[in-house]
Amino acid sequence: MPSKLREWFDELGHMDHLDKKDHTLQRAFAVVIYHVINADEKETSKEKKRFSTFFENDFGLDELEIYKLHQEASQFDKDFDTYLGVLKEKIGAYPEVELKLMQTLNSIMVTQKFNEKEYAEFEKIRDALL
Repeated sequence: MPSKLREWFDELGHMDHLDKKDHTLQRAFAVVIYHVINADEKETSKEKKRFSTFFENDFGLDELEIYKLHQEASQFDKDFDTYLGVLKEKIGAYPEVELKLMQTLNSIMVTQKFNEKEYAEFEKIRDALL
């Protein structure tokens, strides 16, 4: 990919518009991301690392905060549709943030071969947000 095009995509993914300390927003992102990576009922170390990297880089969370958020997300996985709605409400006005989420999910999914169930969940999020 040409570097200028990559820079443009990277710029679109900034989440500066959001209140990154909003725990409901953090949890909504976490539940949605966790739901996709756990759709096959297996979470690899690469998927977990991508989850951590996202919250470290984009929300500025430390290891302990990420661990707690991951634990919460695993407990709220059955509330996926509720949290997808919360996410849509909070980031709906910011298409660049929606793009960032989709880029993050895509990067998690390409770390290893994904199955139909994981891809179906990815499509459900895409259709709900975009």
